Amino acid sequence: MSACPICRTENPDPEEWCTDCGWLMSQQAPDSGTSDDVDIQDEIPFKAFVILPERGSTMLRKARTIVGREFGDILLPEDLNVSRIHFALIAEHGGLYVEDLRSSNGSLLNGVKIPPGRRYLLSDGDVITAGDSAIKVEFKGIEKEGEEVPGLYLVDEEGNKTRLRQGDNTVGRLPLNTITIESSPYVAREHAILSLEQTPSGMLFLYLSDMGSSNGSFINHKPAPAHTKVRVKVNDEVSFADVTYRILEIEREED
Repeated sequence: MSACPICRTENPDPEEWCTDCGWLMSQQAPDSGTSDDVDIQDEIPFKAFVILPERGSTMLRKARTIVGREFGDILLPEDLNVSRIHFALIAEHGGLYVEDLRSSNGSLLNGVKIPPGRRYLLSDGDVITAGDSAIKVEFKGIEKEGEEVPGLYLVDEEGNKTRLRQGDNTVGRLPLNTITIESSPYVAREHAILSLEQTPSGMLFLYLSDMGSSNGSFINHKPAPAHTKVRVKVNDEVSFADVTYRILEIEREED
């Protein structure tokens, strides 16, 4: 017998699909490295809420929250276009991510369909659509838009600053990206990833990975190899096709 990682039903070997929830037994469980018992506040420095259709705001309390029609932590039983297990909200690396769990009709982030099995960093106000249900994400206790707090920033040619969040910041034309660039037709729909990693001592390390874009990504005018993490340092210039930013660090003031 094998226990389903989603609904815990015992299935006889060698059952390919869970007899209860339909999960593919050979498929890795979503975020299997995160315990269901982990409090979300151990993973992110702000409070996260989802605003559900006709039900109002619900605070997330676990590091992994599964949304579905029949199984999970948040149920949408009235929406028949929502899969029995649809998507997961995962808190890790200081941010909240969404991952479609190979649902039948897919999940949309800000109106754009996301591929299953891949995590997207969420921002305050993002909308996830599952079936006919639009679910808004709301953060409280996070810095306000435009507020300059310590961290790493992208600075464009006009001096506008965009703070990089810890974890994977996706860059591209589509609104599902953490950093959306709509000004250039040469920037790919999903162009690159800027991964911000923090050591236990508080040091920040930034890496750029081009996602195989047609017009490439560059660090100090040198092409970055596709699908390879390359270290980016403070004051470096990073370009996505013909759009260029400088990396700026705002340090914490000494008391």
